[in-house]
Amino acid sequence: MAQNIFKKPQRRVDRVFLHCSASDNASHDNVATIRRWHKARGFSDVGYHFFIHKNGKISKGRPIDKIPAAQHGNNTGTIAICLHGLKKGKFTQAQFKAIQSLSQEINRAYFSNISFHGHKEVSAKACPVFDYKKVLKLDKYGSLGLENSVVNDIELSDEAVELDYGDQGEEVKKLQKLLRIKADGDYGKKTLKAVKSFKRQHDLYPSGVITKKVWELLAKPILENVRVNDPAKLPNLKMGSRGKSVELLQELLFIKVDGIFGANTGKKVMEFKVKNGYYPSDIVEQHIWKLLLKNKRIDNYE
Repeated sequence: MAQNIFKKPQRRVDRVFLHCSASDNASHDNVATIRRWHKARGFSDVGYHFFIHKNGKISKGRPIDKIPAAQHGNNTGTIAICLHGLKKGKFTQAQFKAIQSLSQEINRAYFSNISFHGHKEVSAKACPVFDYKKVLKLDKYGSLGLENSVVNDIELSDEAVELDYGDQGEEVKKLQKLLRIKADGDYGKKTLKAVKSFKRQHDLYPSGVITKKVWELLAKPILENVRVNDPAKLPNLKMGSRGKSVELLQELLFIKVDGIFGANTGKKVMEFKVKNGYYPSDIVEQHIWKLLLKNKRIDNYE
């Protein structure tokens, strides 16, 4: 159904948004109709990347490498998926199975470092009208719960074993399990492809070499749940991060607290960094934590 329909885009993505088409009319159950509606509103193309029909079929809409036109003010860094339907009771099990399958495929492509949301979370609309959180088993941060997102049964040795293309053995199996691919102990082309994708996602040079730093990134939990006042113990954060550390960051920036590092949080981080003489990236490292905590103590609370 959704198998192999998703191809990871070159642009940066950290969130997926779900929509419904606001129609149960069978003649509207196609991408061409949605495209016509959206073009009539001035869009260059259909706003969604994927459209899920009542029978569970998934059709492609806007090219995945293009930013969607689906969640006003929240389109950058997102993927948009629309399910055909209006009334809650008329969505089908075939559609729910399709969105589960497609979401799992997207989640694996981003090594679980992506969150899932409904359009209603960023707009005063009821879209989507079905219980998408239940269908995808989402936690409060939007993490997909259809499969275990963190590998808990793998113990890494104290000494990081450097691996590269062509290696074989138990350490390669550990690597493959952490990458959530078939663990056959053979570092071949499929493993190399997964390694390069993982390293690009973490802003590392996409070679096939597995260093200590890569092992640490592979083994760390997806959710950053550290909340302390010691900047040395707080994790690095960026767009796509989720958890209690993000909640703390948002509190220190005096913005809406939801534990999800989205576009607005990224914007406020960049504004804060410019104000303090730093390059305006969205990355929050130890020196930025230190400044944020210092501001809390001096400017706002004492």
